[in-house]
Parts: sequence; structure tokens; C-alpha cells
Amino acid sequence: MVLRKRDSEFRHLGVSYLDFKRVEMDRVLTGFLMRVNHNGQTSKLARGKALADEFVEEFLAEEHAEKFQGFRESPDIAQRWIETQLLDMVNRGKPNQAVAGLRPLHGLTYKFRNYNHSRAYGADAQLYEMLRHARGGRGTLSLERIRAFFFTGLDPALGTQLPGTSVDIETQAVLHLNSQVKQDSPTSVKGWYSAPPLCVGQSDLLADDVLRLLSLQDLLPRIVMVEYLKILFAFHLALGQLKAMKLLPAIVARSSAEPSCGPENCPSGAAGDGLASCPFRVGLLVDAAGVPGTPAAALAEHSAEVWLRRIPGFVRAGYVVRKLGEFADHLADSKEITKPSRGFFTVAELLQYGSDAYRDRRERFFASRMDNLLDETPIDEQPEAVRPLLGAGMGLSAFEQYIELIMAYRGKYHYDYIVEAIDSLLLKNRQGAVITQPHRGRRRFVMDSALLEVLVQIALLRPNPRGTRSRFPYHTEQLRLDEFMDTLRIRYGLHIDQLPADDGFPTAGFEEQAALRANAEAFTTRMREIGFYSDLSDAYLTQVITPRFAISVDGTVTAGGR
Repeated sequence: MVLRKRDSEFRHLGVSYLDFKRVEMDRVLTGFLMRVNHNGQTSKLARGKALADEFVEEFLAEEHAEKFQGFRESPDIAQRWIETQLLDMVNRGKPNQAVAGLRPLHGLTYKFRNYNHSRAYGADAQLYEMLRHARGGRGTLSLERIRAFFFTGLDPALGTQLPGTSVDIETQAVLHLNSQVKQDSPTSVKGWYSAPPLCVGQSDLLADDVLRLLSLQDLLPRIVMVEYLKILFAFHLALGQLKAMKLLPAIVARSSAEPSCGPENCPSGAAGDGLASCPFRVGLLVDAAGVPGTPAAALAEHSAEVWLRRIPGFVRAGYVVRKLGEFADHLADSKEITKPSRGFFTVAELLQYGSDAYRDRRERFFASRMDNLLDETPIDEQPEAVRPLLGAGMGLSAFEQYIELIMAYRGKYHYDYIVEAIDSLLLKNRQGAVITQPHRGRRRFVMDSALLEVLVQIALLRPNPRGTRSRFPYHTEQLRLDEFMDTLRIRYGLHIDQLPADDGFPTAGFEEQAALRANAEAFTTRMREIGFYSDLSDAYLTQVITPRFAISVDGTVTAGGR
């Protein structure tokens, strides 16, 4: 039996904007910048298929020789630079390679995307809405800072290049292409709305990290900062999804919102200092050495398996929310209830329609849907695993039978795609990875040096007590190695020297403790390798992490952090 769309539809914007497909962060960032430029909406601009040669010819044209000096004299080098540094390609190096768009080195790159090859599958919207709903004005401020960084060299009112602006060659190339494209305008998508994330604390943490990282934009090359942001965005999107996998089944089971969640009750502060008390905090045991076959690697494999086992429960809970939403819309359309003035139901509001108060009305609604499904495919023709659940003997309600039937047909489908989506957000086997998987091996959590570098840069920054009186909103402080491991565990759920007790590791025996000590030593080695840590002496208190750029309270910058 093939389910109709109304039965199989899974996504609910209150749960996630993700379509749960494999994503590329270049394309996610491109779509995100489009939304930044249009206050959350998409663009009406749509480009057809473009070839790399068309972009190369544009920069090698004689009339642009003065603007791009040396390109015409070295066309082969120019072509390689354009294809590797400027263009985002699909099937790179193959006969059917095509341009997905420009690499997101500037906010205007979305104008040149080929939609068919540059899909973000909702990750761009999820990222934007997470930042939009961060509390205390930090979300709005972070979006403003992102706009200022990515849309550099542009008049904010006219969208044209500011005369005399000093920009790098990549930005100059994008601004040149933009001058030949018509102005675009936003468009809205039917049924789209701005929904608060399931966990507002995760939004707060993302906004705080963005503000801290962008405070270093004048000290780092632009292309490095863009790579940092891509890694950070992917990491937070993944953490948000993992937390949803833990939170959503819990609140669906109780048919009401968690009392400690929501903008008013969330224990997380903007700096992440309250995350330790979150009942749904994420815990990942990471293999710091990144070497398979070690005791620490075995623990990291078990940690990954624990999270994979949560996916079916999340899918079932997602279907419950989606179908309760359809039930609530039906009640509103029939004037039995009043739809909220905002135009949509939040997840917390939908859960009340799964309570006993609406049992009879809910049963009639979903009994009708079950009748329609069974008319097409009778019980004796249903999958063997689900047949017993459809009889009266199991005592399941029509709503429960309906969910079980959908899960029988679509559960495995969504499981596979959610695994694929999480792998891509955790940058599996790529720069910045939090998860790896050898060929035909098991997944395990790791911490790639690129991600470690981003997180240590953020951890060394502290809000400047002088505020706007200093040219830097943050100053740097040294951090002991054990304090940094505490920060990674409390702020992001990355466990190195301790087991995540709430996520598959109730106790630590002798062997686990030995593996954790070895893992902490491997982490120390990784910190030395990326240049942030050196043993000044055997004294414990002098074994500190030092920033590459020491920023004082008065804004003085010292290279090397010493």
C-alpha cells in the first residue's frame, strides 16, 4: 500500500524545519544568507544551469582586465582559482560537473545559486529561526553582526557597492558579478511561519557563540572566519536536532510541555552557564585520539549507538505532533475551537489535543482515516508486524493504530534519512567532524581539530566589562585545560574525561576510568598540536590554554597570547 500524502507527511515546523536529507554546509550557508537578507524569507531569483566556463569567461573578459589584473595573462591559474576558491560545484572533476553556486564568501552569493543543485533542505530556515528566537535581544544582534560581516562593501539601503571600499579578491569578484544581476525581492512560502525552536536554550547558546566568534573578525582572514562559521553552524544544528530527539518523545509521552522548558523557564543562560541543569542536555562521549580499536573508541561507538536508537522514538513522536496538528486544524475549520491569533499552533498547544479531554472527538477523526486506509488495503494484506495492532484485541485506540500503521510503512524510511541528515550536520569524516565511520565500521563520536579550534577560540573570550567603551566587546583570558574540558561538557555536551551518565553510561567501572584517563591525555596532545596549549612546568595551575590573540580589557591586541 502506498500512503497518501496527508497520511505520510511528517514535518512539522514547530518540531524542526529540516527535511532530513543530507546537506552541504556551503549550500546551507548560501540559503541562510538569502534569509538574512530577506528577514527570513526566500528570494524570487532563480537561475538555471550554469557552467564553470561561463564564470571564467566573465573574469577573463578584456573590459574587466583593469579590475582583475593578471587574470588574462594567466588564464589557466585564473580558471583553477575560480573553480576551487569561488565556485561550489557538484560532481566536481567529472564530465557532468555543474555549478551549484558561488561559495558563500559574501552575502550576495545566493543570487547565483542553481536551485536544483543548491538545496539546503530546510537547514537554512532552521538556523535562521534558531537565531531569530534567541532571548535577550542576542538573536537579533547576532543576525545584525552576521549581516554586517557577510554583506561587507554594500550600501545597506541601496544594495550597491560602496565606493572606495577595501575588500579581498573573493569579495571583489562577488560584487562584480552582483553588478550584473537584477535586484531581487523576497517571496513567502505557503504554510510557512516563524516557529520558536523546541529548545530556546540551544538558540541562546548559538547566538552567544556567533557573537563571540565574530568579535574576532578583524583578527582573522575572511575566508578563515567563513570556515569557522560553517563549522559552528553545522555543530549547533546537529546539537539542536539531537536535543529534539531527546525532548520531543518525553513531552509527547506526558501530553504536555516540559515545565522546565520554554522562554520563561529554560534554565540555560545566554552564556550557557545553566545548561548543566537542563533535563534534556546532550551527552556525547568523544574519542579524542581519533584512533579506532582503543577502549576510548569503543566508548565513543557505544555513545553514537545510544543516539541512533533514539531515532525511532523521535519519528513516532514527530508523527504524533504532525497528526495532532491536522486534527487541531480540522477542529478549527469546523469552528469547534479557535485557532491562535498568530495563525498556527505551537507544539505545546497541540499536545493538549492528545489528552483525555479530546479522546472521543479524536477517535472519530482518526477512525475515519483508518477506515479509508483499510478500505484500500485490508488488515490481512497489511505488513505482518502491524496486523496484530490493528485488531480490537490489543486495546489500541484508533489514533494509536493510525500512528503504528504509518510507522510500519514510513518508520524505516525516516530513520535512514535522519541518520543521513545527522551525519552531514556532524560533518562525518570531514573537516570539523564530530562523528566518523570507517568503511563498514561503526559510527563513533570524535572531535576534529577544526572544530576544536573554533570552540577553544570561543571559550577563551569573556564579555568586556567596559562594554561599548572598548573596540572589542570581548577580552581573552587564559584557561586551564581541565576548565576547558568542563566547558566542553557543560556547554556543548562533549564528554572527554567523564561519562555522559544520562546518555547510555550509568556507571564508570575500572576499565572505563582507565579509558577516560587515556582519552584526557590524548586530548592534551590534540591541544598541543593545534598550538593552544604547552606545558610550561609540572605545576598544575600553570598548565593553561593561551589565545593566539590576547585581547585586553582596553582593546589592546597582542599576537601569540603571551
